[in-house]
Amino acid sequence: MKVYKNLILLLILLLSGGLKAQEDLKIGLVLSGGGAKCMAQIGAIQVLEEAGIEIDYIGGTSMGAIIGAMYSLGFSGKEMEDYLRQVDWDALLANEVPRNRLSYFDRKSAGRYFLSFPIDSNGINLPRGVNFAQYILRELSTITQQSYRYQHFSDFPIPFFCIATNLETGRVRVFEHGRLMDALRASSAFPSLFTPYEIDDSLYIDGGVVLNYPVRYMAQKEVDFIIGIDMQDYLRERDELNTIVEVLGQTTGFLNSRNQAESKELTDIWISPKIEGANITSFERFDEIIAAGRAEALKHLESIQLLALRDSAARLPKREKALPLPEILVKEIVLEGNESFTPSFVLGKLGIKEGEIASIRKLEKGMDQLYGSNYFETVDYTIEELDSAYRLIVKLKENDSQQKLKAGLNYSDDFKTSLLINYTHRNLLFKNSRLSVDLALGDMPRSELNYFVDRGFIPTLGIKLKSHRFRYQSFVNLEAVNQRIYQDYSLDLFLQSTLKDAYAIGGGVQIENVDISQDYERADFEDLNKGFINYYGYIDFDSFDDANFPHYGFRLEAQYRIIAERIGFETFLEPSSVINLKYQQVVPVNSKLTVIGQINGINTIGPGLDLPYQIYLGSMGQSYLNYIESFVGHRFMELNGRNLIMARADLNYEIARNHYILAKVNYARLENSFEALFDSNLLLDGYSVGYAYNSLIGPLEIHVSTSTNHPNFYAYVRLGFWF
Repeated sequence: MKVYKNLILLLILLLSGGLKAQEDLKIGLVLSGGGAKCMAQIGAIQVLEEAGIEIDYIGGTSMGAIIGAMYSLGFSGKEMEDYLRQVDWDALLANEVPRNRLSYFDRKSAGRYFLSFPIDSNGINLPRGVNFAQYILRELSTITQQSYRYQHFSDFPIPFFCIATNLETGRVRVFEHGRLMDALRASSAFPSLFTPYEIDDSLYIDGGVVLNYPVRYMAQKEVDFIIGIDMQDYLRERDELNTIVEVLGQTTGFLNSRNQAESKELTDIWISPKIEGANITSFERFDEIIAAGRAEALKHLESIQLLALRDSAARLPKREKALPLPEILVKEIVLEGNESFTPSFVLGKLGIKEGEIASIRKLEKGMDQLYGSNYFETVDYTIEELDSAYRLIVKLKENDSQQKLKAGLNYSDDFKTSLLINYTHRNLLFKNSRLSVDLALGDMPRSELNYFVDRGFIPTLGIKLKSHRFRYQSFVNLEAVNQRIYQDYSLDLFLQSTLKDAYAIGGGVQIENVDISQDYERADFEDLNKGFINYYGYIDFDSFDDANFPHYGFRLEAQYRIIAERIGFETFLEPSSVINLKYQQVVPVNSKLTVIGQINGINTIGPGLDLPYQIYLGSMGQSYLNYIESFVGHRFMELNGRNLIMARADLNYEIARNHYILAKVNYARLENSFEALFDSNLLLDGYSVGYAYNSLIGPLEIHVSTSTNHPNFYAYVRLGFWF
């Protein structure tokens, strides 16, 4: 067929002496699926554009459907390249909400657990896929923003269709109308990696499972010529099946290999770029893949130019492009799928009001914040024109289960090995509520229970229960003298207001009991078992984009605490006060290097405090227990006092993706009296260098540290996340 059409085309050109034909030649473009490899289709499209080819119909599958939809709505090849280049593909595929867009409570535990299982009436379940593809939805919402203007996909600037596979029947569905974003999400739901997508009470997965190159449906359209850009690998050899992505890709290749002969027969110009070693997630090779698409298309340049000459006939005026709007005037906001939450809660997370001019960036941020609340499985939007303004329709899909069980691992030289388990129940007793129970099971067990109702700026009562048990070495003049067992139990009742999920202000009362005992007897130390009642107020701000390797943001912690020892239930000793200030600022030097600066001060006012409320410095781990602070160059809890001034700088350099070289330096003055902080000549210091790998189960860090305060070098290792 291809040879026959080319001969006819050449004959017409010869007979016409190169003059324009009387009738227009209808050209169809077919784009296969292939994930990241489909970026090559953009390079090939750019060659078609440069040759003067004008496409009359587009059909696609999976990522090819997304690129085809963009082209059909008016993106040029260059505009597609520029737009998709700025997408954070790692974040999109990981489906991780940026930490600074999570709710206040959720950002404190972000990334702590690497396994998550929903719980419903049937018990603990496995998810339908690794990724709900929320960020794919968000990008699709933006890309397809103006598709509302058309009743049918055939009304687009370039008519369009895409296909998906019905998960229940295994049949192909051709999407030519409805909500474009839904069609694209269904078409690109790669099995196991992305959850199936529901449309009209049916579940759909990637169209490529059955037909990854939908040329047979293009052949049914009124087109005279078909150009195909096919990114299928078909079947790989055994030595090429080394990853889960490659194995999953192989499963889709069985049927497609059988259809290969038919595909080539129906395609007049068949462009099939091959990129050695690339797979569906190789977005880091973006430029290389686009260049490969251009290079492969140029191999067919003679046929393309011949087609362009024939296709120079007079056409109808070009249709208007339907590119995303840079901003919209939101006249009305409609919430769809919201059943369990107050409109004020949803709109508060969205951060957009009726009558406001909202940019695309603000719309995307609002979607992130709604999704970051963890109450919704997916969040997306569409717009409708209302005179000179727009109706914003926010489509919410609530989580089927409000309960989750999560798990993680942690190891550190200070607290040894722990299995981390979390149970979370949302909307328990009250709307917008969150119950979280954390357990660390291992050498040094810890537990924490939090219950809070998120009412934004309206102060709300919260409850916190904590227990902590660990061993530590006590020191005198940097010499180890005794090993002790520290046990702490506390109950907090507090009032808290949150603003924009980043600011928290509150206060409360805490009942705390501390037991410190010896592993072996020393005459100069008596076991301590005391109860305390504490009153406190605090301000907390946290905008770090990542808890471990941030690229931007800052933290501010300020707390005033009144501490009174309890004798019995009614008698209290004279209280002391502690003022604690800590400020951290991320300074991005370039795309690879970041510096995190920190200053903090702790001032104790009043009589001497017992051991639990003294300031302890040392090691590199974390502890959320009273005033235990990390200080490199020294061992865990090696230094102690009642007043502190400290400065610290952390340098993180990313040598390769998820691989870091680390350097830390800190200085401090730690004294028993506030006045001595400024009179003392004793300056504590510490320095460390290390390596870190940001793994799926949490950071792996290896450090070596030292100090001018002593001649020793210390190694420190940790894996996973702390709570």
